[in-house]
Amino acid sequence: MKHRTYLALVFPLLLSTITTPLLGATDTAIAGRFSDASYIGGVAVGTLIFNTLYWLFGFLRVATSGFAEQADGSGEKNGLLLSLLRPLAIALIMGVIFVLLQKPILTATLALMGAEPSVEEATSTYFSIRFVPALSP
Repeated sequence: MKHRTYLALVFPLLLSTITTPLLGATDTAIAGRFSDASYIGGVAVGTLIFNTLYWLFGFLRVATSGFAEQADGSGEKNGLLLSLLRPLAIALIMGVIFVLLQKPILTATLALMGAEPSVEEATSTYFSIRFVPALSP
């Protein structure tokens, strides 16, 4: 395999891997400009929630690429389509579940973290902004 081919495969995976933590780092830098330190704590806890949810399903990306390569290598067009549709269905179902359970997820995380009330309030605000704002009540 040539270096150019390898980089063409690696670069999109690398980019998709670093975007979620970079968003949290950017949010922390912005929150650091505010006068109250609880905003940084709120962003930190909120970022922890999102990064955990994201990484819990990292297996979908890895498994999808593995199954897709196997199906492509064996020439199975049906298997190639299924290697996309199965993880897509899992992602959609889990996405809907996360949207429906966003309040319990936030409540449970805040209970486990044991943060101060001002940090909990900042986390709730950050969470409601980042977690599907159009669907949040």
